[in-house]
Amino acid sequence: MEAGREIVARTCTACHGADLKSGVGPPLDDSEFIRTTPDSDLVRFIEKGRPAGDPSNKTGMAMPPKGGDSSLTTEDLQDVVAYLKAINR
Repeated sequence: MEAGREIVARTCTACHGADLKSGVGPPLDDSEFIRTTPDSDLVRFIEKGRPAGDPSNKTGMAMPPKGGDSSLTTEDLQDVVAYLKAINR
């Protein structure tokens, strides 16, 4: 989980805010989507991102694949999901 926290801090906070709730992206600290989506589906979601035009995109801004860090591995994304799940209980 610590590895996931570090990845989130360096990758996700640019759009979701340092506190994960005050950026241009949706909050990550109190997310029904994170709480209810299976881990494997969240990994795939982060891996692929979400285009601005996706009907489920409420911000109108694209989420880039892997949060814009193409170097992230599947294991890294699993760590991110573990961290996000932990803060969304």
